[in-house]
Amino acid sequence: MKHAIPGYHFKTALGTGGMASVFLATQTSLDRAVAIKILNAKFCDELRQSSLAKQHFLQECKIIAQLNHPNIVQVIDQGITEQGMPYFVMPYVKCIALHSVLKRDDVSLTRKLDILIQVCSALSYAHRNQIIHRDIKPANVLVDYDGHARLVDFGIAGYFTPQETGSTESQMPHPPEASAKHAMVAGTSAYMAPEQRDSANKTSHHSDIYSLGALMHETLLGCPPNIASADKIKAPENDHSKIIPHLRPTIEHCLETLPQNRPGSVEEVRQALLLVAQGRHLRNNHWKLDSKRDKLPPNYQLLDVIKENPFGATYLVNDANKQRLLVVKKQNLDQLGNAPSCAMKLSHIRHPSLTKIYGTGKNQRVFITVNEYVPAGSLQERLSNTFSMTQWATLALQLCQALACAHSYGIVHGDLRPSNVLFAENNHIKLTDFGFPTHNYGLETHWYHPVGEEYSHLVDIYAAGAILFQVLTGFPPQPDWWGLKNHWKLRHYPKPVRKILLKMIASNPRNRIPSAELAALKFSELQESQETQISLEENQVLE
Repeated sequence: MKHAIPGYHFKTALGTGGMASVFLATQTSLDRAVAIKILNAKFCDELRQSSLAKQHFLQECKIIAQLNHPNIVQVIDQGITEQGMPYFVMPYVKCIALHSVLKRDDVSLTRKLDILIQVCSALSYAHRNQIIHRDIKPANVLVDYDGHARLVDFGIAGYFTPQETGSTESQMPHPPEASAKHAMVAGTSAYMAPEQRDSANKTSHHSDIYSLGALMHETLLGCPPNIASADKIKAPENDHSKIIPHLRPTIEHCLETLPQNRPGSVEEVRQALLLVAQGRHLRNNHWKLDSKRDKLPPNYQLLDVIKENPFGATYLVNDANKQRLLVVKKQNLDQLGNAPSCAMKLSHIRHPSLTKIYGTGKNQRVFITVNEYVPAGSLQERLSNTFSMTQWATLALQLCQALACAHSYGIVHGDLRPSNVLFAENNHIKLTDFGFPTHNYGLETHWYHPVGEEYSHLVDIYAAGAILFQVLTGFPPQPDWWGLKNHWKLRHYPKPVRKILLKMIASNPRNRIPSAELAALKFSELQESQETQISLEENQVLE
């Protein structure tokens, strides 16, 4: 069948499978190469017939398109053809699927670990944004010639009902919101969690973790697990590495029959891989040379590079003596701002929503801080999430309480933004990077810092309000000389919420809430009123 999608010029077929066909095309408006995946007709009958299924499909596509991670192939366009066939448009990258990589004899164990670590990073990020993949398998992991791995087909396995059952191809049901009669199997047989085989309605992030365990089994041990005897993991006879035995418990943990017995998050699996890899998967980083020059403790073992840029670097390290993970941040001396004095004060403060600083150091090149590792990512990575009012109020309260504590010691953050709000757990945040100057001096700076206003505790209050506005509405505030241009985005939220936020992001500092402590008090009162309302609603249901 010939395909025609306005704005795209089809060139050649890249591959065809049981689920979809992929084509190389040119996006005519930008003259760039793209890959277009068109789902096969046998998966689309229900979508044509059900407006509810079509609505869910389009909503899910919008969420998936917001996933922005280096190890995820981003969907840049989507739609439904005139023939009723869903399609996805992605940037074209020269790469091969992992199952083809695993057939080669020259792929080292280190490279395999690197690929698995990248897959974990992508999947962990997706789960933070409440996206379940549903079909983790080697065919959905693409690897380019530089060893960069990318996950594809997020969410597709949840939206279509196949015409035939019992196939080992990817099988796709309606979303969980659809009726029970559509709660069919989703996924690929060899990698599918037991509960996923029963019903798509039982699929959760734990199901992805099971599939990840199956992927690890095949990548490291040479074959998918035998589902009937998943607890009997055997390494290949020619495997003399000391690494594989250390990962067997992790693989077995992922392949537990009951979801609640598996790791609680993909991050746990990633940490296990990092501890085994011991930094061998990393290339072209400056840790080895710089750690000697900077006289870091010799027991600090590099696990991962969180960030390296012209201003400095941030590393994840293992403190073997105390068996804990730490974050070592190195910042060039000309990019310090008030960070040294802030870090010195914070090292003596313990607050549940402030990142612990265990030590600092300084030499002729860099300023160094050693922080606790906060494992669940940043708020920046969750901005595509939909937060309930209860979750939002909890976030707001912790944010303001953390600022109130810091301000009581004379510490001003100065660059508060979503990337500096970290999650220790799903609903527990910690603030980090106090006193460092901002490094992106673009048009978006004023979102979190009022134009022309000197650093002060009032700027922190503005930044906190801007972050909370963005989390609630999905958009950052847009101030101008006359006030807030997009204040109308708050119109559907309760009046107390609107009142607090607009006071926090008042363009005139004299009209702003004067202290983080007062803001925390207001959010505490708001949270109590919400809990009371929820309790009343529950009582009404019981009656």
